[in-house]
Amino acid sequence: MNKFIYLIVLILSVAFFAAVASAQTPPKFSQYAAKVEKTKSVTVNLKSHKDASMFRTNLRNAAKEGVNFAGHFILTGWGCGTNCSQWAVIDARNGKVFFPKEFAGTGSGFCELPKNGLPSDAPKQEEPEYPDVVIFKANSRMAVINGFTGGGLNKENAKCGNYFFEWTGTKLKQVKFIEGKRVDTP
Repeated sequence: MNKFIYLIVLILSVAFFAAVASAQTPPKFSQYAAKVEKTKSVTVNLKSHKDASMFRTNLRNAAKEGVNFAGHFILTGWGCGTNCSQWAVIDARNGKVFFPKEFAGTGSGFCELPKNGLPSDAPKQEEPEYPDVVIFKANSRMAVINGFTGGGLNKENAKCGNYFFEWTGTKLKQVKFIEGKRVDTP
């Protein structure tokens, strides 16, 4: 009987630690593979989103650079203040612009990111302890926001960490979150 109880406890312990380890393992970009299309420079459709004309110069400059995200999209960002960046997605097939709310005012200040919170197949970071606020690849539908999403920096209860999103073609869908530690309040 004691051996049976010992075996049950051992199995449950292994299952528990495996679940904890899995919860902290970031997804890989390769899990969200996208075939990269060769497209010609696209004209940005400034009427496709209410904010597109306000950021037309940034969007047009990015469109000239070509596909860099999710197979046939262009992900571009620009500063919007201290520790703040705004991001948009352009469809390189038709010029349609998307401004996902998760990309509106991202930042990583005041956040201690989790160790080993980046995908093992992430692009090399110049300073791994301070990764880019948004990490993405041309051949993947996954984007990683490191820090706060959608203006969360200014919200007292906002969680910071590594946010993993899948681009569906029109919006971001969160697939995982590995919590960091908020270290100060702005």
